[in-house]
Amino acid sequence: MNAGELPPRVAVRPTTVAIVEDQKEVREGLVYLLGLDPRVMVAANFGRAEDLFEWLKGAEGPDIVLMDIHLPGMNGIAATGALQATHPETLVLILTIFEEPDTILAAFRAGAKGYLLKNTRPGDLVEQILSASEAGSPISPTVARRLLDELRREGQNAPVADYGLTTREHEVLCDIVDGLTYRELAEKHHIAGSTAKKHMLHIYQKLNVSSKAEIIRKAIDERLV
Repeated sequence: MNAGELPPRVAVRPTTVAIVEDQKEVREGLVYLLGLDPRVMVAANFGRAEDLFEWLKGAEGPDIVLMDIHLPGMNGIAATGALQATHPETLVLILTIFEEPDTILAAFRAGAKGYLLKNTRPGDLVEQILSASEAGSPISPTVARRLLDELRREGQNAPVADYGLTTREHEVLCDIVDGLTYRELAEKHHIAGSTAKKHMLHIYQKLNVSSKAEIIRKAIDERLV
């Protein structure tokens, strides 16, 4: 490359998404919304989970499946568990109206990577999808609070554990439990987004967890917050 020339652009593969949503208007709206962002490509969309599995017989699994819970036939939680058994490399993000703690916990136990509500702002939804593709575990703030309340109720008599978290890591842990995103963490603590992710990675490693839901449960069960 000669002096003054710009380096060639490297094409970035978009995050591929499949949508499972029984309401046609909602499904088409999601396809349109995600299609506006070049970082995301909707590979397929379905009204039933069974149709997703039929499609997967002849197609490469997408990076992420946006999964509704209330579906005709196989429900979204059962479909999440089945998908994790057959395509563990595909991440499942629940996108639903249901906020009940039992439902949230059931989804994560089935293998969901994140849990978002349908009132999530369009721009935030895209960012949450991209966050999941980069090892994040997006959870809507309302969901995080409900999960927090439930786990606090269950773990109020548990002993206090010590995982050697630094003061800043403990602050970040409390913020994670409160439902803050990477961007909100960075803004609150006046740090770069990459630094916020590094703190998250250290917390994941020290607590030996792999998702935000596990962090919240462990933090409450072992009285870390």
